[in-house]
Amino acid sequence: MAIEAALAVLQTEINCPICLDDLRDPVTIECGHNFCRSCIQQSWADVQDRFPCPVCRHPCKDRHMRSNTQLGRMVEITKLLQITRGKMKQQEERHFCKKHNKSLTLFCEEDRELLCPLCTQPPDHQGHQVRPVEEAASHHRQRLSSYIEPLKKQVADIQKLVATQDRKLSELREKVENRRAKLASEFENLIQSVEHEQEAVLSRVAAEEKHIQRNLIANKTAFSDHIFKLKVQLKEMAEKSVMSDVKMLMNIKGVFHHCEHLEPPGVYCFQFRREEFSLPPQCSALQKIIQRFREEVTLDPETAHPNLVVSEDKKSVTFVRKKQKVHKNPKGFAVDPVVLGSEGFDCGRHYWEVQVDDKPEWAVGVCKDTLSKEEKQPLLRQEKRCWTIQLKDGDYVGQGPVPVTLVLKEMPRGIGIYLDYELGQVSFYSLNDMSHIHSFRDTFSEVLKPYFYVGCDPKPLTVFALKD
Repeated sequence: MAIEAALAVLQTEINCPICLDDLRDPVTIECGHNFCRSCIQQSWADVQDRFPCPVCRHPCKDRHMRSNTQLGRMVEITKLLQITRGKMKQQEERHFCKKHNKSLTLFCEEDRELLCPLCTQPPDHQGHQVRPVEEAASHHRQRLSSYIEPLKKQVADIQKLVATQDRKLSELREKVENRRAKLASEFENLIQSVEHEQEAVLSRVAAEEKHIQRNLIANKTAFSDHIFKLKVQLKEMAEKSVMSDVKMLMNIKGVFHHCEHLEPPGVYCFQFRREEFSLPPQCSALQKIIQRFREEVTLDPETAHPNLVVSEDKKSVTFVRKKQKVHKNPKGFAVDPVVLGSEGFDCGRHYWEVQVDDKPEWAVGVCKDTLSKEEKQPLLRQEKRCWTIQLKDGDYVGQGPVPVTLVLKEMPRGIGIYLDYELGQVSFYSLNDMSHIHSFRDTFSEVLKPYFYVGCDPKPLTVFALKD
C-alpha cells in the first residue's frame, strides 16, 4: 500500500496542470511551476503584456521558459514503474465471487457487475449481455478515453476564459486610471473656473465699494460746504438785524434772494447691485437652471441669405451654391450666409443648443432684432449689435463690443448658448464636456434673437430640439 501511495503522489507531480496528462517536453516558468511546452504556449497565445501562471496567477514579465530535462526523465521512469506495478498487480489480484467463491471472469453490461460463471445461471442475470472481463474492460477503457479529450477541452476553454478575465482586469485598471485622470482634470478645470469667477466677482464688489465711497465722500464735502454757506448767511443776517433802519434796508433784496435760493445738496443714496456669477454647467445647480430655461428655438426662413436652405422643421440650415428663388425680403441677409431665430427675447433667461460638428466655419449667439438693412453687412460691422463666438480660418473668436481671441482645448461638436437678459450676460458652453467657453456682459434694451452664421461649406448647422 505504501508503494501504491508513493506512486499516486508521484503521478500527480508529473501531471501537467493544464492538460492533466503526463508532462510532455516539460518546461519551468518564472514562478517555478512546470507545464507541457505546448500547453503553456497555447495558454499564453492571446496574452500581450503580462503572462499569468495558470496555477498561481503570478504575472510573468515575458514568455521566458526553460526546458526541464531532469523532470522529463522522471516522467519516463514513473511511466515504467506504473506499467511494471500494473502487471504485478494483475498477477497478484485475483478477485473471487462472495457468493460462489469463484473467480470473477465475466461482466454484466445491464447491471454493470462482475460475475463468476455460476452467477450467470438463471434467474439473476437471465437475458443480460454478459461478456469476458478482458473484452468488457477494453470496451469501457475506450469509453473512458472518449471522455478525456472533451474534459481536456473544457479545461483549456476555462483557462482561456480565465486568461480573458485577466485581460479584462488589466483593461479595467487602465480605464479606471484614464477615467481618474480625466476626472481630476475636470475637477481642476472646475476649481480654476470657480476661482476665476470668484476673483472677478470680488473685484467687481471692490470696484463698486470704491465708487460708492467716492460718491459718499463727495456728498459729505458738499454738505460741509453748504453748512459753511449757511453759517456765513446766518452771520450776515445777524449783523443786518442790528443795523440802523436805512442801512439795514440797503441791498435787503439781494440778501433775501440769496437766503431764499440757498438750496442744500441732494442726499446720495446707494444700493448694492445684485452680483451674479457664471459657473460651469458641471455644477448641478446650473445644470438644473439650463434644463429649466431651455428653449425650443427654430430658424426664421424670411431672414435667411439666398444661398441658405432651411429644413421643413426649421431646425437645420445648409449652404448651397445656387441661390434660392425667393422674393426679396427686407428682413433677409444679403451679404453673409446668416439666418436668425424665429424667437425674440426681451426678458428672462433662455438656453438653447446648436450642433456644429466639424464645420470649418460658423458663428452662433444672439443679435439685436433691429439689425437694419444697412447693418446686415459683413460680420466685422455687426460687432456692436451681436454677441457670438465664431470659428473662422481655424481660430475661435468671441465677437462682441470688443473681440476676444479664445483658446479651446478641443474642437466643440456643439455649442450651448445661455442668455440672462436682466443680468446682461450671454454665455457659451462646449457640449463635449459642458465646459464654459466664454461670457459677454453688456446692457440689453432691445429684443434679442438667436443668430446663426452658416459659412460657405455644405455641412449643415442644426438647432437641437428639446427632445434631444
